[in-house]
Amino acid sequence: MSTKQSKLETFKQQSRHLRGSIADALQNEANGFAETEKQLLKFHGTYQQDDRDQRTGDRRAKKSVSFMVRSRIPGGILTADQYLAHDELAGRYANGTLRITTRQGLQLHGVLKGDLKPTIADINQTLITTLGACGDVVRNVMCCPAP
Repeated sequence: MSTKQSKLETFKQQSRHLRGSIADALQNEANGFAETEKQLLKFHGTYQQDDRDQRTGDRRAKKSVSFMVRSRIPGGILTADQYLAHDELAGRYANGTLRITTRQGLQLHGVLKGDLKPTIADINQTLITTLGACGDVVRNVMCCPAP
């Protein structure tokens, strides 16, 4: 019995281990990524978002984009230093907010394309990763804390 792979699974297999051309796209002048890179960025904990407040009716107009970078926090446990580092990164690279998700991750919003590499590098310096924080991956388990 053979099952046909979904388009997404085929895309992932052809992406050079989820690398695709992200590194090249980071070097170009465009303020965002092409659709293929946007799909791969999810596995690296990053979503490309356009600024809804600046949308116009003209589809040809250049969109104002920024990125949401999500850190994966297994079990929702992090040290005070790790939290404070994320808080500092929110002010340095993002829009000044640090959001805690329902699945115990941390999100930085408003990160610009040119700040993606230093943002993720600084997160990694705290021994936290963005890998597997988004996309079709295993998530933190949610359950009632009562015995």
